[in-house]
Amino acid sequence: MRSLLAFLAGVIAIGAIVVALPSLWLTERVVEPSGFRATAVKMGENSDVRDFMADTITTQIANRAGSAAGTLARPIAVRYTHSAAFTEDFVDVATQQHRWLFEPPPAGVDPEVMQLDLTGMVRRVASQANPAFAGLIPGPVLVPVSHRDRALEAGRYREPGRQVKVLAYGSIAVALLAGLLALLISGNRAAMLSWLGFGGVLSAVVSWAGGYYFAARAKDEVSGTEAGVRHVAEVTIDGLVDNLHQWALVVGGVGAVVLVVGLAIRSFDRG
Repeated sequence: MRSLLAFLAGVIAIGAIVVALPSLWLTERVVEPSGFRATAVKMGENSDVRDFMADTITTQIANRAGSAAGTLARPIAVRYTHSAAFTEDFVDVATQQHRWLFEPPPAGVDPEVMQLDLTGMVRRVASQANPAFAGLIPGPVLVPVSHRDRALEAGRYREPGRQVKVLAYGSIAVALLAGLLALLISGNRAAMLSWLGFGGVLSAVVSWAGGYYFAARAKDEVSGTEAGVRHVAEVTIDGLVDNLHQWALVVGGVGAVVLVVGLAIRSFDRG
């Protein structure tokens, strides 16, 4: 009976470990605003993102202050998007998108039309080109990102985000409790320790493979957006998956060490 309970506790612990890694990563890097801001910093340092934003800023100035203003502002926009100030401003813009997707729809706004407020960026560049240009752009400068795209509706991921957080912290608690119980009641603790280490390795493998599925699914979600916006989104998705793979390597490495330690203890006991 004791062996059966230890086996069941071990299986539950391994299953919880496998679930904990990807769900905790989603919580910390995607759902939580602070984690997403860290991701946005990396996005703002990407050359493709900077080029796209320079084009967008120039286009908005040209649309509002005339083509000549856009031509004059272009080199300033490029210089601005390659500065530290841009990275900070870009994080604020990316945070707008995060709030749109993970918080309730704002009052008086069409929830099916996502727009980003680029007023600060556009006016900053316009005023550097010519203060008079900024006067022609009172704002707000709202740039549409999606139109009638269910994948980008306001508040679309609020409930899934909450569920992922519950799953992440719940699976961690289950993994700890079940793992400790399995070690306490197991007749062969070294072997059980090895199995728990294997759970860490398995979690890393599942998360690594799941990253590719996440990327394919996420890119499909934004496939209907404008080409430039879609490219920025794909850059972001690739960066997120790379970060998940880094987490997987760390967890897999720890799991492998625990597995080897368990095997070594078992071998020593037999010797």
